[in-house]
Amino acid sequence: MIDINLISQKAKEWAREAGLLSIQRRKSPLELTFKSSPSDLVTAVDKEIEEFLVQKILKHFPDHGIVGEEGTFDKDPKQFDTLWIIDPIDGTTNFVHQQINYVVSIAIVHKGEGMVGVIYDPTRNEMFHGIKGKGAYLNQDQLCLDDPVRLREAVLCTSFFWNHRLEEYGLDKVAYELPRNCRGIRVFGCAALEMAYVAAGRIDAYLSLFLNPWDFAAGKIIVEEAGGRASTITGEELTFEQVNTVVVSNSSLYPELFSFLRR
Repeated sequence: MIDINLISQKAKEWAREAGLLSIQRRKSPLELTFKSSPSDLVTAVDKEIEEFLVQKILKHFPDHGIVGEEGTFDKDPKQFDTLWIIDPIDGTTNFVHQQINYVVSIAIVHKGEGMVGVIYDPTRNEMFHGIKGKGAYLNQDQLCLDDPVRLREAVLCTSFFWNHRLEEYGLDKVAYELPRNCRGIRVFGCAALEMAYVAAGRIDAYLSLFLNPWDFAAGKIIVEEAGGRASTITGEELTFEQVNTVVVSNSSLYPELFSFLRR
């Protein structure tokens, strides 16, 4: 058994500390490199914050495993019942260019089941968090997605428009038609933040063709605890073990949105 309340408390505490560290570090010149392409940025701050989080986790929970974007923890995650899935800065390009619209994302998964999700936006001091079976919150306010939404009334976020896999999935026409069938499209360039905004009702759905577990794990937990839906783009369960397509949505919108995608 795990102490889910203690873990949630620590995850929020460390996310806040990591966010404050990011604000301090962005005042200095940033060391930039990139991974797969010039648009896939990583900074020394990403690595420093991940190291900070890994040290905190291992000090307090030495029998837990960690999956992080920067690969600081190098043990096989399959060896551990409890995993922390962390993204030290989700939205690194925003962090570099805008200095807003980035977050610290932390999820805790026990035996494949999402237990705690934390997404902290340090520039707005907004803490989105959820515990399995206990609801989702923005700071101290509970989130509840109970308002009905139709596609024609919905505001959506998606990264479809620049994903080269669009034609492979047969979604190129859908991407063209989507803005014509909803109220508006928004792009923040930060998957975890966009998923948190779905949970908060600020947008009605988020869609992506390519996300790593550290991009979506915390958001999935928070959205579902707020009463929303999360799945792959083919309607399958969204698991934490691999890269996946992602659809998260207000529950009332989900059937109509999914039908539109399948079309």
